[in-house]
Amino acid sequence: MVLSESFVNYSRSRDLSYSEVACVTVLTWDVLVTLSEEIDLIWRRRGWTPAKILYYIARYLPWLFQLALLAINVNGTTGLAFTSSQCATWQVVQGVLLQVIVTTVDVILVTRVYALYSRNRYLLLLLGSLFLAELTSLCYILVVVTPRLTYNDECYVTSSPSVFQYYWMISLAFETVLFVLTIVKFFDAVKQGWGKGPIMQQFVTDGTWAYTLIFLVMLVNMMLYKYVHSTLTGICYTWLLVVMSFAGSRLVLNPRRSSASYYNSTYGSELEMSHMSSFGHFSPRARDLGPGIMVTIERITDEPEWGKA
Repeated sequence: MVLSESFVNYSRSRDLSYSEVACVTVLTWDVLVTLSEEIDLIWRRRGWTPAKILYYIARYLPWLFQLALLAINVNGTTGLAFTSSQCATWQVVQGVLLQVIVTTVDVILVTRVYALYSRNRYLLLLLGSLFLAELTSLCYILVVVTPRLTYNDECYVTSSPSVFQYYWMISLAFETVLFVLTIVKFFDAVKQGWGKGPIMQQFVTDGTWAYTLIFLVMLVNMMLYKYVHSTLTGICYTWLLVVMSFAGSRLVLNPRRSSASYYNSTYGSELEMSHMSSFGHFSPRARDLGPGIMVTIERITDEPEWGKA
């Protein structure tokens, strides 16, 4: 009986290790396939804009985190052993890094919605209040949950307190609010005649698949932490890191690619994009481009400038 239980635990640890290897492989592949676009649209842009900082955090922090998890946990082959206090410290580190990653992606999503609504200050106040409430709640839950996690000798989480489910529920609720606001604005834009432009279509498409991926992975994590009490409890934790990196980076890259392609073909200028807005905030020459949404220009590296006569 003891031998059978040991074999089951070993098998579960092995499956979790295989999952972590798969996560690192997928994320490394994703980093490599977007590297050329990243160089053109991120690295070569002058200065350190908020969008660039958010991109680097969303893109590389989950990847580095995954590599650390891989080095520490790969099926016990690293030869590393941990005391109970070391495992507790490592769980705290994981909790902090998870919250930084989730918060970064949330800021990207909030910025997109704020820009979509033409920088409406009242909406920003509402979203800012919801965001702070979400952030405070998530941090509090992590503080309560982390000391009460149980784990095995390899520092794999085997069970969590029931309150941990609220971490996922609050995150899902906030993501849903942002998604609903995006869809509402999209239908409003379609009625006004500027919702079928390529940039708007790309904007809504990115928001939809990003929301769907994040929602599904968070939902699966919530179910696993609630109902599974074994080494497999956290098997989808690393997949959440993959999804956050994948979604967060593309929510910054894709609008830049679409906008740079459109405006470079129109003006032959390299543009630094900061946010989306309706044409109503621009000069007459910008409005002459026709119905649609566009990207506010933060910097133009060559002529012409729209504000000039």
